Amino acid sequence: MSLNAGHTGIVVQDLERMVRFYVEVLGLTETRRMTREGRPLDQLLGLERIKLDVVFLGTPDRPAAIELLKYVRHPDAAVQRYPNTHGINHVHFISDNLDPIVTRLTDAGIESVGGPVDWFDTWSRVLYTRDLEKNLVEITEVPPGEPMPYVSTN
Repeated sequence: MSLNAGHTGIVVQDLERMVRFYVEVLGLTETRRMTREGRPLDQLLGLERIKLDVVFLGTPDRPAAIELLKYVRHPDAAVQRYPNTHGINHVHFISDNLDPIVTRLTDAGIESVGGPVDWFDTWSRVLYTRDLEKNLVEITEVPPGEPMPYVSTN
């Protein structure tokens, strides 16, 4: 049996604004867009009459790394998460150069939570920031000349 990583789902309030952030600021690619509703979804999630607008965003090695979900019929209030909040904490991206990302974040008026900071031995630098709905995002930089970690070569 094998188990591989799939996607990370993020429930959002403003789907188009969040797509623009992840595509224009962080540099992901929109790979799929759909609307889902129906009995299988209701049964899976334990709610009735669900309608979801869904956008998948990808990285070069994972075309569906992030799933943005907008609940059309079951909207909910935003929740503020802190680095020490229990539960799923942040989404992580790996870059070979943090500088253009930091520039785009700054140009968009988005402040970092921390960093970029020089890191121990695993990464060159690490940055913690937030997306436009306050979800934590970690971006790490691979040391120059090192291979991209976690990426399969087969």
